Amino acid sequence: MIMYTIVPQELLFQADESVSNSHSAIELNGVPMLVQQTGDQSCEIVRLLSSNPQHYLDSQYAPGQKINISYRLS
Repeated sequence: MIMYTIVPQELLFQADESVSNSHSAIELNGVPMLVQQTGDQSCEIVRLLSSNPQHYLDSQYAPGQKINISYRLS
């Protein structure tokens, strides 16, 4: 892909480590997802990483949903 823009490449493709460090990839009930830890025992779904379209139609796996975890993400 070719992108013609006057915006510097550093602004377009930022590698913000604070965002990547706060997200973790987990699998819940066979559904791979990216979550952000919001508390000691809770996470918020950021995005699904599944290739199954049925997972995207299930409202319990919608981005923004809170899930409880019994282990600490690293």
